[in-house]
Amino acid sequence: MIAQTQGRPPTDRRKDERRHQPLTGRLREVALRYQKILRQNPRHAEALAGMSLIALASRQKEAALNLAKAAVAAAPRMAAAWIVFGQTLRATHHAKEARQAYEAALRLDAKSSLARVGLGELKIAEGEPEAALADFEAALARDPNLMAARMGLGHALACLDRFAAALAHYETIIARYPLLPEAEFAAGFALVRLGRVEEAERRYRRAISLRPDFAAAWMNLGCLMREQGKDLYAEAALCRAAELRPDLVPAWLNLALLMRELGRIEEAEAHLNRAYALDRERVETHVAWTQFYVARKDLKTAQEWLEKALQREPENPEAMNMRGILLHHEERFAEAVRVFERAEALGSKQAVSNRGNSLLEVGRVREALVAHRRAVDLDARHAGSRYNLALTQIRCGEWLEGWKNYEARWGFREVHRQPRIYNRPRWHGEQLQGKRILLHAEQGLGDAIQFCRYADLVSARGGFPILQVHRPVARLLQSLAIVRAGKAEIALLGEAPSAFDWECPLMSLPAVFETTVDTVPWDEPYLAAEVPDDEARASALFPDGDCGYPRVGIAWAGNPRYKADAKRSTTLTTLLPLLESSGIDWISLQKGEAAKQLALLPPEVRMADGASGDRDLADAAALIARLDLVITTDTSIAHLAGAMGKPVWIMLPHLSDWRWMQEIETTPWYRSARLFRQSSSSDWAGVMERVRAGLQALCGGW
Repeated sequence: MIAQTQGRPPTDRRKDERRHQPLTGRLREVALRYQKILRQNPRHAEALAGMSLIALASRQKEAALNLAKAAVAAAPRMAAAWIVFGQTLRATHHAKEARQAYEAALRLDAKSSLARVGLGELKIAEGEPEAALADFEAALARDPNLMAARMGLGHALACLDRFAAALAHYETIIARYPLLPEAEFAAGFALVRLGRVEEAERRYRRAISLRPDFAAAWMNLGCLMREQGKDLYAEAALCRAAELRPDLVPAWLNLALLMRELGRIEEAEAHLNRAYALDRERVETHVAWTQFYVARKDLKTAQEWLEKALQREPENPEAMNMRGILLHHEERFAEAVRVFERAEALGSKQAVSNRGNSLLEVGRVREALVAHRRAVDLDARHAGSRYNLALTQIRCGEWLEGWKNYEARWGFREVHRQPRIYNRPRWHGEQLQGKRILLHAEQGLGDAIQFCRYADLVSARGGFPILQVHRPVARLLQSLAIVRAGKAEIALLGEAPSAFDWECPLMSLPAVFETTVDTVPWDEPYLAAEVPDDEARASALFPDGDCGYPRVGIAWAGNPRYKADAKRSTTLTTLLPLLESSGIDWISLQKGEAAKQLALLPPEVRMADGASGDRDLADAAALIARLDLVITTDTSIAHLAGAMGKPVWIMLPHLSDWRWMQEIETTPWYRSARLFRQSSSSDWAGVMERVRAGLQALCGGW
C-alpha cells in the first residue's frame, strides 16, 4: 500500500551527489588568487566569500561556514556576503539562521535575485513551497535568464503537485541549456507524475548519458522500470545507483522493495539492514521495515518497527498511514478509518484509498466510494487507487465507469506484476471484418468461466475468437455454442496460439461492450456437460439410484493462493449444520487440499466424494448436470453451476468479491444463483442457519 521512494528534483545543483568534490583546475586557479589576496588583506570580504563558496563546492562545510562568517564580519553592509553566509548555513542545517541571513541580504538589496533564490530554496526544504513561489517569481522578474530561479520555481510547483506547470519551466531551461542533466532529471520526475512514462524514461536516460554518475537518475529509472514490471532492468539500475552512492538510503530501500516482490527475502532483508546502518534515525527506513514484516504476516515485529518510526516523528504521514494498515490487518477497521483520516490530514495521499478499503469492511460502502474517488482526484496516475475505485464502483452498480477504471489493474503490481505482452494491437471494439482475435484469460478459473460468454459478442463484431484459457477449463469451454459451431476455437495458456490479428483480455470485454447491470449477456445457460456422466461413477455416487431425495453438491474452499481466500473459504466442519439435514444425497465437489477434510466427517454424515477422480472442470460439469442443487462458497464451482443454469446457492463473506455487488440476493451474471451473505464479519453460523432453512423448504416441497 506504500509507494517506493523516488528522488525528487534537487533544489541545489548536484546536491548530495558526492561526498567530496575535489577542486577542478579552474576552481584551483581561482582559489589561489583568493588566497593571494587574503595574504595581503585577511579581511578582504569578496575573497572570503569566494573562498567560502569554493570550500562549499568541495564539501568542506565547516570551513565554508567560518569563511562566510568572516566575510560578513568584514563587510556587514555587503549583500553578497550575507547570501554566501545563508548558503553555508543551509548546508550545515541551520535553517532559521539561513533565513535570517537571506533576509538581511534583501534588506541591503531588495532586488537581489540570488537572495530570493536562496530564500525560496530554503522554504521548499522546510515544506513551504507555496511561499517559495513568490521568491522565485520575483527573482525571474528581475533576471528572466537566471536558471537557478526557474529551476527553483519548477521544484516549488512540483512540490505542490502542479507538474504540468513545473514541466514547462524545466523545458524552458533545457531549451536554453540542453546539456544540463539536472533539468532532464527534473523533467523526468514531472513526466512520471503526469503519466507520460515513456517520455520520463527517455529524460532519465538522457540525464544519465550527460552525467553517468548521476545516482538519483539511476534510482528513479530503476523505480520506473519496476513499476512497468521490468524487474531485471529495475534491479540493474537500482544496483548502479547504490554502487555510485553507497550512502543513498532510498536506493537501498527501493532495492529491498524489489527483492521482496521477487521473493528474494534474504536479499531484501540485507538491503534494509544496509539502509538502517546508514541512518538509524530515518523514519522512512523504519516504515520500510514495517512494510516488510506486514508482507510476511509478522504483525508483532511490524508493530515494533512502526513504534520506532512514530517515536521519532509522531506526525509523519506515511508512518501514520502504516499504522492504519496494521489496524486494518488486525481487522480493527473502525480504528483504522480514524487513523487513515489522520494520515490523510498530515498529507498521505495513499491513506485516502486505504480509508476507503476500511470503510468497505464496516459496511459504509457509499462513504468508501467517495474516499476512493478522492484518492484518484489526488493522484490520478496511482494505479492502486484507481483499481480500488473500480472495484467499489462495480460493487455499487456503477459499471460503465467501473469497467473503464478496472483497466488500471494492468499498472497495479498486486494484480499483474508482469503482464503478458503480445505483438498484436489491443482490441477496443472496432469492427473486426473476419480478423482473428485472441481473448485471453488473465486471472482465475472462475473468471474464465464468467467472461467467456462475451465470445459471442466479439463474433457479432465480425471477429473469429480464440479463447486462450487454463487447461482445467479448456475442455469445458468446448461446449460453448460458438465453439461447437466452428466460429471460435480454444487455446491453452502457456502455449502458442494459432495466428491472430488482435488481442483482448477476457476481463476487459465488459468495458469494451459497456456492460451495465441490465445488459449482461447470456441470461440463459451457456455451458454444458460435454458428455453424460460416466454411468459407473454415477452408480458409485448414487448407489440407491433415484431414491427421490434431492441431490446436492457442495464445495467449501477455493484456491488457497488467492490473497483473500481466508475470508471467502471455510471448512467442512462449519457446514455440519447443513449436512445434518435429513433427506438429502450429499455429493462433495471439493478439490485440492481441502477435500481431505472429508475423512474428518462424523460417521452419521453421508457424503459421496464426487471430485477426486475429476480430470478437469468438464468432468465436474458432467456430475453437476445430475444434481438438483449446488451449494458453494465463492469458487469456480459457483461459476460453473451458474453458467450451466443449475440452481446454485453461493455462500459469501460479509465483504464479498466485487462481482457479487452489495446487499442483493441475486446476481445478473447467473439467473439461477441465490446469494447468502454473512451479516457480519466471519458470521458463517448465520449463513448456515439461512441456508439450512432454505434446504428445509426445498426438501419439504420435493
